[in-house]
Amino acid sequence: MRNLAVTAKAAQFCDADSSEAADSLRDVVEMPARILLAEDEKPIRTILANALRQHNYEVIEAKDGKEAIEKALKIRPHLAIIDLRMPEVDGFEVIRRLKARYGAELFVMVLSALNQDRERMMAFEAGAEDFVAKPVPIPEVVKRVEVFERTRRAIAEAKLANERADRLRLFAAEAAALLAHDLLNGLSVCIPNLQYLGDYRDTFDGEMQDAIEQSLHSLRRMKGLVRNFADISRLEDAALTPERVPIDIAKLLRETAFIHKNPHRASAGGDSWHIDVDAPDELVVSVDPVLIERVIHNLLGNATRYVDKKNGYIRIRTSVLEENEGGQLVISIGNVGPAIPPAMRADLFDKYRCGPDGKAQRGMGLYFCRLACEAHGGTIALEVADEFPTEFVIRLPI
Repeated sequence: MRNLAVTAKAAQFCDADSSEAADSLRDVVEMPARILLAEDEKPIRTILANALRQHNYEVIEAKDGKEAIEKALKIRPHLAIIDLRMPEVDGFEVIRRLKARYGAELFVMVLSALNQDRERMMAFEAGAEDFVAKPVPIPEVVKRVEVFERTRRAIAEAKLANERADRLRLFAAEAAALLAHDLLNGLSVCIPNLQYLGDYRDTFDGEMQDAIEQSLHSLRRMKGLVRNFADISRLEDAALTPERVPIDIAKLLRETAFIHKNPHRASAGGDSWHIDVDAPDELVVSVDPVLIERVIHNLLGNATRYVDKKNGYIRIRTSVLEENEGGQLVISIGNVGPAIPPAMRADLFDKYRCGPDGKAQRGMGLYFCRLACEAHGGTIALEVADEFPTEFVIRLPI
């Protein structure tokens, strides 16, 4: 049923008819331009209005400036063709009033016998975009209107495309949240069940024990990835605020390391790598335990993949520096194994970066770590030491 709901919502979001803004933009694209023609000389106004109507434009005529303002405020035009010398209200004031109301969405073309530099500059300063000198060249005016109409339609089509893209992005975010919720629910059932079976590992042979351990490891990693995916957008929008509580950080590190321990170390001929935790007992700090645990999970997940399986090890070390006001928690996770290539270090904590071969080298894990640390007001960095070719150092104000 949930998949059907997502599909239905996709149709709704992809359908531009469901948006008033999209309806308005479609009208701009599909309907001819509405033109306000303000000209006090009736013969000129009649000839030009007829020429424009022959090209399927909607023309609203006004015999003076006052009538032009009244009609423009009642029926919003797309283009205003304004004579400067008109009774009641002159063209300069008409332009200023209409621009004050509609701004850049209204294009103004001036028709005037006042063709001196001063009048032209005054018209442009009032807000006009085009100026045509009298006597009026009807074919030229029509061509200028055609250019405006092409521009108007192109802008409306671009806005309509942006409207559709925004709606699709919104749908994608909602669909991703629904899918992440369902995946987390399923993983939350599978992991405890496997842990339950693990409590009876002595009743299974070695291969079954390995299968349980490997499945647990994979499911925990999958759960971390799904939670990263679900929370990254909230961290990016500053909608996820760390909930700081006093915790025993050494206990948290040891429990997290236990989950990532080498399942083959005790077996004959198995991989010999291991995890060491160097942390003072009962080191209590104020951080968000959920976010920090997930950061450690991400870093340990990477370390266990790249550690030297025969002669390597992973070390987690933590301490508190008192130099800064309130203190600073420092957590470092280093592993003996291949170093991260220098070319990848500069943007290591960016999202969805690719290596030189064009294949994805990293996704959301390190990006999530950076966002979570920054949400705490801290940092995470890659450091290279003699003992560890790869060491991540987290610094959090406490």
